[in-house]
Amino acid sequence: MKFRLLLLILAWRMRWLAWRNPEFREQIEKKDLVMQWRTHSGSPARWFHFDHGKVHSAGGLHNNPKVTLSFESSDYAYRTILASGSNQMIFMEGMQKGHIKIHGDASQLMWFMSLMKYIAPKKKKK
Repeated sequence: MKFRLLLLILAWRMRWLAWRNPEFREQIEKKDLVMQWRTHSGSPARWFHFDHGKVHSAGGLHNNPKVTLSFESSDYAYRTILASGSNQMIFMEGMQKGHIKIHGDASQLMWFMSLMKYIAPKKKKK
């Protein structure tokens, strides 16, 4: 349940950024990419379509993603994604151990990681 909610919040945040943040929009403007995040079992799952400056998303499995990030379990996925904010190497460690599998064009995952600096909300200055 936590992983499903986290993916939904990620979708909302990226759609908001595509609409409100010119720097984020510039990063996705030339992309036409479907990225899917799921567990090895296939549920929960959510796909994100970066469509020339816009982000579309839906729950479930997409029939033709360019890259799929598959986690061994929803609990592992939730913990890993939260920890990745302070340690981006956690994804590499998970891949080396077989807890995370990438299907498709892995270079697109590296591109997505470059967006992470926009996704976390900025803290307001006092």
